Amino acid sequence: MKKKLTAILCTVLSAILLVALCACGSTWGKIKSAYEKQGYTEIKVSDAIREAIEKQTDEKLEESDATIHFMTKAKINDDDSDAEIIVKAFLSPFAIVWEYKNVEAVQKAYKEDLNEEQQKDFDKLWEEYQKSDNVNGNCILILGDANIFKGTK
Repeated sequence: MKKKLTAILCTVLSAILLVALCACGSTWGKIKSAYEKQGYTEIKVSDAIREAIEKQTDEKLEESDATIHFMTKAKINDDDSDAEIIVKAFLSPFAIVWEYKNVEAVQKAYKEDLNEEQQKDFDKLWEEYQKSDNVNGNCILILGDANIFKGTK
């Protein structure tokens, strides 16, 4: 009886540990779900849309290690051209979220061009930035409704 109880206990603890380790992944799923509950849908980021986002954010997206998620409340049709999608998307509420592989990738992306002293300053700023409404784990809200984003923390 004692061996069976020990085996069951070990199995349950192993399952709990596995669930806990899996929960340390990306926060994007929770963020996407929150925006979808508010009527947003994610659209595929084509080259034309990528260029429009770059103009809005003054960032070169191909230089980052982030996956760009573009959420909009616009009603997009399958046969809409990129130009129509851009106009519809930017004329209705939208959000742009950068999802990095992990928190370390976020830090690396912003730290890599800094000298040693600037990196130390960055570490202090990063601690404060983590507390901001625009950061949730490995995801950063670039533009959009921060209230929805903040609600996922």
